[in-house]
Amino acid sequence: MKKRLPIGRSDFKSLIEDNMYFVDKSMLIKEVIESGDVLLITRPRRFGKTLSQSMMKYFFDITQNNEHLFKNLKIYKEKNIIEKHLNKHPVIYITFKDLKSNNLKKMHALLTMELSRLYTKHEYVFEILSEKEKIVFKEIMLETADDAKYENCIRSLSEYMERYYGKKVIILIDEYDTPIQQAYLYGYYDEIISLIGNLFGMALKDNVYLEKAVLTGITRVSKESIFTGVNNLEVSTVLNELFNDKYGLTKEEVEETLKYYELEYEESEVIDWYNGYNFGGVEIYNPFSIVTLAKNKGKIRPYWMNTSGNYLVKQLIKQGSAELKDKIEKLINGEEIESTINETMVYGDLNNNLEESVWTLFLFSGYLKWTKNINHDYERYTLKIPNKEVKIFYNKTVVSMLEEERIKLNNILINLINGHIEEFKEDFQKLTINTLSYFDVSGEEPERFYHGLILGMSVGLKEKYIIKSNRETGLGRADVILIPKDKTDKGIIIEFKKFYKNEKTLLNSAKNGLKQINEKKYEEEIKDHGINDIIKVSIAFDKKEVEIVSNLDKDVELTEIEKVAKNMIENGVDIEFISKMTNLSIEKIKNLI
Repeated sequence: MKKRLPIGRSDFKSLIEDNMYFVDKSMLIKEVIESGDVLLITRPRRFGKTLSQSMMKYFFDITQNNEHLFKNLKIYKEKNIIEKHLNKHPVIYITFKDLKSNNLKKMHALLTMELSRLYTKHEYVFEILSEKEKIVFKEIMLETADDAKYENCIRSLSEYMERYYGKKVIILIDEYDTPIQQAYLYGYYDEIISLIGNLFGMALKDNVYLEKAVLTGITRVSKESIFTGVNNLEVSTVLNELFNDKYGLTKEEVEETLKYYELEYEESEVIDWYNGYNFGGVEIYNPFSIVTLAKNKGKIRPYWMNTSGNYLVKQLIKQGSAELKDKIEKLINGEEIESTINETMVYGDLNNNLEESVWTLFLFSGYLKWTKNINHDYERYTLKIPNKEVKIFYNKTVVSMLEEERIKLNNILINLINGHIEEFKEDFQKLTINTLSYFDVSGEEPERFYHGLILGMSVGLKEKYIIKSNRETGLGRADVILIPKDKTDKGIIIEFKKFYKNEKTLLNSAKNGLKQINEKKYEEEIKDHGINDIIKVSIAFDKKEVEIVSNLDKDVELTEIEKVAKNMIENGVDIEFISKMTNLSIEKIKNLI
């Protein structure tokens, strides 16, 4: 009977006591003990941060006897550490991972509730407090304290616990930056940052009751008073070597896990889908994806990307500058980009779409990997998408952006249907510039992107139009045809033309497309439905550059002799004389006026 996989489990004790599968990361404890007084560890979501914090809580907590949890783990061989530290320290453990709210009032309530629970858990210290301290303690428990008391409450609790046990305290704070990210997302960032900053600052800065503190999160938030004055801070990000193999799975750990569950798998496929992370020079696999892969008997799927937590990244892509979107396109095409990575990123800089902050967030959140430090002085790195699983996220994000623009897309096509050709041209050209033209634009068949874009616009018109794509009509194959069900409406023919250098200009390419529509009689199928009023459009493109011509354009379909006749009309020449000189009918000449 194989051990159950711990999907969704982040409580270390229950995982071990229920004999679930556990990749032994217990040597993290030794590294933490041997590292600085205040540690900040940043890793992407679902890479084991909460489970590791839980493991350390059960290891250090003086109120428990948890030797049985560690007997079969690597750390138990470190006898000196076991004797000196196993259940020998007062521990303050608090998690902010569930502090999520779209408004300041609720976030403040969630935070005070969490601090109230913390105080209630350690209510035993009440007996050694002074009368004044007891009043404040009760206010925290009852959630009636003012902000100044909340800001000081973790530091105060560490003082009380040190007094009670006669030992300095270990503080463990899980997902410390969740409320900060929420505040940024929902517009109350400035209001919450002071409260959170003071809470951590007082707990960590010059706290004589502190033995060690370990904070985990996704990003290192700085320049915002969070760690101002915390001179004993040691930071572990995906860029440096500290704890580089303690979060996520190494290649050996993946092989061991899949072997244990007797899974047959293509190593190259698992690498392509779930590998690619670079944590301080160590090759790391996504642990959530690997565990879920094992649960699903080796079925390759985008497991991590289908979990929550993508909203901010999606918004930054959607709202990004044209330059940022161009770089996203390059990433999707498998290319690398370069950027300065600011380890002490500022969420406020995201408002200004400051690129280095955007790429820093993407890197720390697991949506990019770094491949090379190309300039140590300026912390400049080459970046790329780590694997297929994450690439699917980028592709889907682009598609969803188009879906969200559905009404706008419909309106663009309605402009064409109504004969507003200039508005159609302007809006379509803006769309191709501002919307990602991902892999199809640069690939072997870039027509697919534009073809798909027009078909996407057409979806809302199905009730009024028969929509045909790449159908044999007349003497050739039209790209998109819209046949109106009401014969009084106009038919639409759209042809896409990729630009070739021998055409000299993109406009020439577009005109050639319109000529092709006429010469190959693409309108025949529409005429077969009794529709004679037909709008013909040729869209020529060179990557994101677009030129559009239509039979609605003035003079676009005139022959050379018709242009001569029109010029003569404009110069006041008699129509009958023009007819004799050009062999054009009087009626034809009148139509040129």
